[in-house]
Amino acid sequence: MGLLKLLAFPLTGPLWVAQTLQNEAERQLYDENAIRAQMEEVQRQFRDEEIDGDTFEQLQDDLFNRLLEARAYHETRSS
Repeated sequence: MGLLKLLAFPLTGPLWVAQTLQNEAERQLYDENAIRAQMEEVQRQFRDEEIDGDTFEQLQDDLFNRLLEARAYHETRSS
């Protein structure tokens, strides 16, 4: 069986790599803790007057929407 896997690797290898990359990209995109950390960073930037109110609201809205998407993603994956 091992020889067959080795011979099929030129066909299955790229598919495995692509699936692995997709899984890692989804894990990073939908990582709720990372999104919350980004929200905290945006709050810090606003508090320290590194960004203005409009930028703060836009970034927070974008991150909040990503958080909702992440929750929906995890719900569909667990059911």
